Amino acid sequence: MNEISSDLAFRNLNSSRSIFTDSISSDFISHARKHFLKEDELDEFIDACHRPLRKSIRINTLKISVNDCLKKLQKYGLSFESIPWCSEGFWVENENSSESNNEIILGNLAEHLQGLFYIQEASSMLPPAALINPNEISNDAPMVLDLAAAPGSKTTQLAAMVGNRGLILANEVSASRVKVLHANLVRCGVSNSCMTQFDGRKLGERLSGQFDFVLLDAPCGGEGTVRKDPSALKDWQLSKVEELATLQKQLILIAYRCLKPGGRLVYSTCTLSPEENQQVAQYLLELTDAETIDLTSLFKGAEKALTDEGFLHILPQTYDSEGFFVAAFIKPNTSQVEHYAAQKNTTFKNVDKKTSQRIQQYYLSHFGFDLTQSQMVMKQRDKEIWLFPTGYDEICDLVRLNRSGIKLAEVYPNKIRSTHEFFCCFVGKINQQKIELSLEQTEDFYKGRNLEIPQHSLLDGEVALMFDGHIIGFGGLKKNKIKNQLPRDLVKDQIRL
Repeated sequence: MNEISSDLAFRNLNSSRSIFTDSISSDFISHARKHFLKEDELDEFIDACHRPLRKSIRINTLKISVNDCLKKLQKYGLSFESIPWCSEGFWVENENSSESNNEIILGNLAEHLQGLFYIQEASSMLPPAALINPNEISNDAPMVLDLAAAPGSKTTQLAAMVGNRGLILANEVSASRVKVLHANLVRCGVSNSCMTQFDGRKLGERLSGQFDFVLLDAPCGGEGTVRKDPSALKDWQLSKVEELATLQKQLILIAYRCLKPGGRLVYSTCTLSPEENQQVAQYLLELTDAETIDLTSLFKGAEKALTDEGFLHILPQTYDSEGFFVAAFIKPNTSQVEHYAAQKNTTFKNVDKKTSQRIQQYYLSHFGFDLTQSQMVMKQRDKEIWLFPTGYDEICDLVRLNRSGIKLAEVYPNKIRSTHEFFCCFVGKINQQKIELSLEQTEDFYKGRNLEIPQHSLLDGEVALMFDGHIIGFGGLKKNKIKNQLPRDLVKDQIRL
C-alpha cells in the first residue's frame, strides 16, 4: 500500500472510531505501521487496545501450593485459566460479576493480605520465566539482581522460583517506590532479599561480575499498558521514545557488566517501539560479547510473538494481555570481569554467643521454630536482631544497602519482642503458640482492633494468629486478651473473607 492510500485508510478508520482518535495518537499508529504492525493487524490491534485487561494473579508458592490456593479462592465464585508461561499464574474471572453486590476486589481478599497470591499482569510474569528455570539452577545459593525492582511483582516471583535460596538484590531509584517494594516483599514472605536505592547506572563498577542472574525490566514508554491506562498512547511522541532508549542502552550495559561469566540476563519492557526494544538489545550485542538466548521453546505458543532474533515482541492481541518485550542473553564462560575492591560498609555486628543462644532458645521453646535451620546469618544493630541471606556479607561490602533480610526481633533485658516480618516470612516453621481466629475476629484484627479469646491453652506472651489455616500476624496475649500487633500501615477497613 502506498503512502497516500495508507493515510486514506487511516483517516477512514479514524472517522469510524471516535474513541480511537481520543485515546491513541495518530503519530503512534503511523510509527507502529512503519516498524512493527502489519497492515492486516491494525483492526485487531485497535480492538485489543480498547478491551478491558483481563485480571490475573500469581500464586505465591513461598506460602502455599497452587492447588491449595485455588481451592481457597473458588469459594468467592472465581474461575481460573492457566497462563501458558507461568505455572503459578492464572487469569481470573468472577462468575458472579453481573451481580454488583458480588463484585470481587482481589486486593481486599484475606488470601491477598496473607501473601498467598500476588495481583500481577500476565505478561509481567514472562521476564522471570525467561530468566530462571528452577530445575536448572546449579548453585544452592544463586545470586540474583533485579535492577529496577519496584513494585516487586517480578522480585517476589523470582524469590519463589529460587525458593528463598541465595540472595536477591532488589534495586529501585525512587524512595517512595522502595517503601512499596519492601511492603510487598514482607507480605509475600521473601527472606532472601537485600534492597538498594540507586540510579542503576551507578552500580556497574561496584557489582561487576557478582550475579548468576540479572533482570532489567527497564523504565519505558509503557505503550503496551494502554488497556489499563487509556492515556498511555494519547500524547505519544517519538522524541520521548528516543530519550528513554538512551537510558535503556546505558542500563543494559550495566546489567550485563554485573553478570558472572556464564550468567544470564533478561531485558524487558512493557512498550512496543523497536527503539526501546530490539535496538537496545542489538546495542548490547554490538558492544559486548553477549550471546542471544532464543526464546522459541520458553512456552507453548511462544512462536506467535517471536522475532527473527529470537526475542518475544508481544502485542496486546497476541495473548489477550498487555504488550511486552522480552530478550534473553548469556555471558560466555570465557568473558573477563573486573571486581571492585570491597570496603566494610555495614552498621551490623555479629551476635555474641550468649545473646544468640538466648534468641534461639526463645523461638524454639515458644514457637517450635529452630532458627539454626533457616540458613540465614544472624546479626545485631543496637537492640535489633536481623537475619540476612547467604551472600549478604559480600554484597554489603560492595554497595550501601537500604534494607536487607528481615528484622527478626528487638531484644530487651527481660523480653524478646518479635516483628510482623518474622511471622510473614516463617509461616511454615511456626509449630506452636498459634491460634485460629474466627471470621469476625479476623476482620477485627485487620481493622487494628484488640481481640478477646475466652478459652485457650496458650502461654501468655506472643502468639501467632491464623485464619483459614494460614498465619496473618501476631499479638501479645495476656490472660484472655490479645493486643493487636499488626503494623498501622497495614490496617484495612475493607476486607473480603
